[in-house]
Amino acid sequence: MRMKRSVDGRVDGSVDEGAVRAAWRARAFAAVAVAALAGGLAATAAADDGAASKEGAVAELGDGFFIGTGLGVSILSDVKIRDVTPPPGEIAFGNAGVAADVDAGFAWNIELGFRLDESFSLAIESGFYRNGFGGFSSGEFTTDIGLSTALVGGDGDFTQIPVFFNALYEIPLVKPETPSAAGGLNLRIGGGLGLVHVAADLDAIGAADVPGIFAAVDGSSWEFGGQLKIGLAYQISHAVELGIEYRIMAVGGANFGPATFSDPALVGFADVETERVLTQAVQARLSFEF
Repeated sequence: MRMKRSVDGRVDGSVDEGAVRAAWRARAFAAVAVAALAGGLAATAAADDGAASKEGAVAELGDGFFIGTGLGVSILSDVKIRDVTPPPGEIAFGNAGVAADVDAGFAWNIELGFRLDESFSLAIESGFYRNGFGGFSSGEFTTDIGLSTALVGGDGDFTQIPVFFNALYEIPLVKPETPSAAGGLNLRIGGGLGLVHVAADLDAIGAADVPGIFAAVDGSSWEFGGQLKIGLAYQISHAVELGIEYRIMAVGGANFGPATFSDPALVGFADVETERVLTQAVQARLSFEF
């Protein structure tokens, strides 16, 4: 704005239009710059929030996976062999009323699972069970002409390799102060179905009234089976649990193939098949969540 003095001495104010335009341009440029800066800050914040949400989702998904292992004592019930009658006219043995005592052994399991939420989990599990043969509590060799003799002796073991798909449910008994703190105690209940590889490796099975004749059984089969288990899990940290677990595993039966004899004149009779095989185990368990 310029100030001009008139002829009569009064001061006259007139506006410089070029200066006005320049001022408006400066104001407009400043407004655009501020808007651009605000938009950039908002976009950066949104990107950071999105990245944080994505990282949180990945962390939550990762926390769902776990791996666990258990080691303890295996108790196998007496293994009962199905009766077999030898075919007429053949020099062969059958068997009747055979029940094998089994010593306590060891049980080891390993599982990999995914935690669906705080209570439910799904897992695939395998392991190895071994129990020593403890002799025969009953049973005898039979022939097609009615003669029989008791089974004696024997040495070897029974082994099992299960492959189960499990469902697990956890009930909190003691909750930690925070989800990441130690001190939680959960009751774990679960079960599964799958296949079990059942094997027998037995030899030096004798006949009480026929000295020098020995039989052997060495075979295995995959059989359908299932299990139930219950245990306690103590939360050492957010990712580590230590506990104790009891399980009972059942298999409908097993086929060990034909028995063989030390005397070549004798032939193995029909396949040695068992009735239901029942195994119990008590194990210490350790698991890691990742």
